[in-house]
This record gives sequence, C-alpha cells and structure tokens, in this order.
Amino acid sequence: MGYWENTTYVKANDPALVVAALESSFAREGMKRVAAPPKRERFSYEPMQYAAALENDLWGVVVFPGAESWTVVKTAPLELLSERATGTSRMRLSELCRKLSVPAFQVNVYDGTATLLCEVSERGDIYLSGYGHFGDPLEWHGERLSEEFLEARFRLLPYQKVVGDGSYGDDFAFSLSGAFGGRHSGHCDNVVSVGGLVTHVHPEIDGGVIAYFIWSGQSRVRIPPCSWDEWRKRKNELT
Repeated sequence: MGYWENTTYVKANDPALVVAALESSFAREGMKRVAAPPKRERFSYEPMQYAAALENDLWGVVVFPGAESWTVVKTAPLELLSERATGTSRMRLSELCRKLSVPAFQVNVYDGTATLLCEVSERGDIYLSGYGHFGDPLEWHGERLSEEFLEARFRLLPYQKVVGDGSYGDDFAFSLSGAFGGRHSGHCDNVVSVGGLVTHVHPEIDGGVIAYFIWSGQSRVRIPPCSWDEWRKRKNELT
C-alpha cells in the first residue's frame, strides 16, 4: 500500500482558538465535546479511518503548532473537515475559515499517487486542484474538480514554490509538512490519526490540543470496528 495523508494547515497561531471554533461548529451538528476515551485495541477495519464523518459516532482532532503563524489539524475520520455537515453546501473547512477569518489549505494523498490540494480563503471560497482516488476522480465530497487543474498546485495561496512544478504524492506532502509543520513536521502524517486518535494513545506534542466529540443521537455507525473478514460479511449484508 502506498502513502496516504490528510492534513490541514490553518493560517492561525493559536491551536486552542482553532479547537474552540471547531467545538462550536461541531456542537451545531449534535457533537458534544468529551474527555478522551480510554485506550483501546485497534481492529483492521476502523470506521474512524475508513468511513465518512456522518457514519461515525465519535470524532477526534489533534491540533498543534506548526511553523510560525500556522496551526496543523489532524482528524479522525480522516476527511472530517473536507466533508459537509448535513444540510449545508460547503465543507466544514470553509466554515472554519469564515469563522476565524483566516485562509487554510488541506493536502490529501491517496495511495502514494493521487494528490488533491484544497485551498480555502478567509471568506470560505474553495479552490481545488489535483484529483481524488475513489469513484469519479473529479468529484470530491460534493465539490467538482476541473480537468484544467489535474496537477495539484497552489492557485489561491502563494506557496507553489514550496512544492515545485510536477511534484505529487508523498514528495508533495513532505514538502508542505517541512515548510508548514515547523518543529512538529513529523506529526503531520496519518499515524497521528489512524494510530493515536483511533486507539486513543496520543503522541506528546508541545502546545497541542487533543479533543473528542461524541454524537448525541442514535448510533449511525454502519459497520463497527472488526476484522476484514467480518467487514466483508457485514458489507454484503448491507448491499
């Protein structure tokens, strides 16, 4: 399996402020902030890694200082901020940027090759480039990508020189984590999410904030954590 990454960089220098904005937004979706759950064993199939946000009862975020004036956000489910809340027409990251009046960008690498860059202005305007990995490569969480911008590149923010032309995949992600992750660049990969947030065993990150949010309604998990054999069985039962 190739390299996978889903990392958000927010142009803000206060992780606690970013968490507070997320907490406010999540509360409107019926997600209440709770203490970190106790340590648990990991299964092969984990909905916090493989399922969408609205198919999970528990969300987790790790928000920590990046390079000067930047904050890094890691989430489980992995694309929590790029998905949409029920009844809305824009991704959660757009709302976060509007709330804080700051720009942000998210880099997504799928299986080492497919690379998608999402830039969001302080007004919540969305600029996409690159392509996705599942289904229609030009459709991504309700947003439509363009064949004109199949190479992931900065169109809104002035950082294209950081990645260079023709860069993609893990090289693209590593260039960005090195430039915007600061002394915590090593925590920008998905180990923080699929390991720490899923099993509730978290790395020590100076200045970082870990927060969990639990769904207040009836469980919406379609397939709970299980082995791959059990996942295949349950998936067949659902189709």
